[in-house]
Amino acid sequence: MNALEHGQPPAPPEKKTGWIGVAGAGAVAAASKGKLLFGALKALPFAKMFLTAGTMGLTIFLYAMRSGWAFAAAFVFLIFVHEIGHAWAMRAAGIRASWPVFIPFLGAFISMKDKPQHPVIEAEVAFAGPVAGTAGALVCAAFGLAFHSPFFLAVAFSAFFLNLFNLIPVGFLDGARVARVLSRRSWIPGLLLLGGTIVFLGASPQLLLIGVMGLTAVFRKNDDLDLVTPAQRRTWAFRYFGLCFFLGAAMFFTRQLLHGAVDDIR
Repeated sequence: MNALEHGQPPAPPEKKTGWIGVAGAGAVAAASKGKLLFGALKALPFAKMFLTAGTMGLTIFLYAMRSGWAFAAAFVFLIFVHEIGHAWAMRAAGIRASWPVFIPFLGAFISMKDKPQHPVIEAEVAFAGPVAGTAGALVCAAFGLAFHSPFFLAVAFSAFFLNLFNLIPVGFLDGARVARVLSRRSWIPGLLLLGGTIVFLGASPQLLLIGVMGLTAVFRKNDDLDLVTPAQRRTWAFRYFGLCFFLGAAMFFTRQLLHGAVDDIR
């Protein structure tokens, strides 16, 4: 009994599909699944970890072209320690954070996914990076002192300098977010200090970029600074200038130890 006997139209004859049609359909299906897979990978934690590891490896490679693999690996690791300090402070404050991303010859950054509810919290997050970086540099200095190693002393000196430079209150540096609780005009001495650094070390694209970014502080609203009490300003002045002084002294003594270790080898 066929379909006409039930008053239904006959089914259309089956079409033969060639290999081109099969391949085209497969390609469309693979592309659509590929997009879904790529989107899923972006959301997975290990994909973010690969981004951190990849940018970290690229930074080590580029630094190694100038300073050798050992120094580059140690120095970039101390930058990583600095960023972990930020991450720890964000977690303590209940702020969601991204994975670290390294930018060759500029350092690294961890972005905050939530806005700090108080300027002091923002200062805590910013200050935690140099504190952690200073602790890492002290460990290297201790190794250099114990083993009379110019290598570890050189790494420690560079890390001390990096963290001290990062405390200049200008641009996207940590010092800008710390010193902001001390004064609304902290960017002015920051630009002066950056200018002195450029005169002393010479102009570079990195320093000029930081200077340009520092000019944006002129247009930043600081209405939330009314939340900072005089007692908090005094506390942060002690912490900020105390760490700056400590890092300056650490650079001086590490440099002396480095010269002594080199002379012993000669």
